[in-house]
Amino acid sequence: MSGHPTKKGLTTVKEDYKEIYLESPGHPLAITPQAYAQIVSIVQAQSICKYCYTGYTETNPQVAENVCLRCFQKHRTNSPTNLTFVCEVPSEYAARYGYKIYQFVDPQGFVYITNSHRKLNDTIEQDIRETLLHYGFTVPERYTLKSGKEVDLNGYSWRTIYGDFQTSPVVLATYHEYYGDHIDTAYVLYRDRDPLELSKRKNPTRQWYLESKATIEATYQPRQGYIVTTGADGQDRTAYQLYDYHVYPGIVARAVAEYTRTHKDDLSKR
Repeated sequence: MSGHPTKKGLTTVKEDYKEIYLESPGHPLAITPQAYAQIVSIVQAQSICKYCYTGYTETNPQVAENVCLRCFQKHRTNSPTNLTFVCEVPSEYAARYGYKIYQFVDPQGFVYITNSHRKLNDTIEQDIRETLLHYGFTVPERYTLKSGKEVDLNGYSWRTIYGDFQTSPVVLATYHEYYGDHIDTAYVLYRDRDPLELSKRKNPTRQWYLESKATIEATYQPRQGYIVTTGADGQDRTAYQLYDYHVYPGIVARAVAEYTRTHKDDLSKR
């Protein structure tokens, strides 16, 4: 259903009537705005899920196009499939355009955001920023460029989380823009204090970086390279060239240790 655009040379404007489509999408019907409002009200009241043929409720909302929550979780085949419903995400923009936004989490705890206008099997991706916020971490919103100018950080440019974001008080998250200002950085994030941008020049992140790198460098063997991590199977993972992402887990471990020590000191003073 849609309004008709204004036509030059005619007195009819889009507020005078509405166009709707019934069975034939190629033949619109012009109706009064009053009738249109009645139809919208009827459609909203009588909308049903195309799988279970039942109406939507507060506990079983429409989370995809013509699909209720229960059927979304039952009939979705495109990965990710095993998603747990969290809540509706309030949005004035979505309300203005007649849809709703919802939050889900996967078995690993990552957050996914989708909306009621998307198809059942549309691609949805992990939302790193929303994942961090969901678990209570303070995520920076602004960044100061080398020129001194402050810019907004893009919510979709958060890339990877290092550390157990579900239980740990500290994690590290990377941020990379492929466009715009091309910001490429990382932050040590906390639930109860301001973030620390990872710096190789300023402590404490400089010290954590150098110590973590030195620990990996000490594992070097000519025929195997560096031991950069140990897999779940207990086997060492090696590399002949070190990159920053190899060092990030060590930085997180040191940040957690420092946080734990500080909190013990705080508790002992009480």
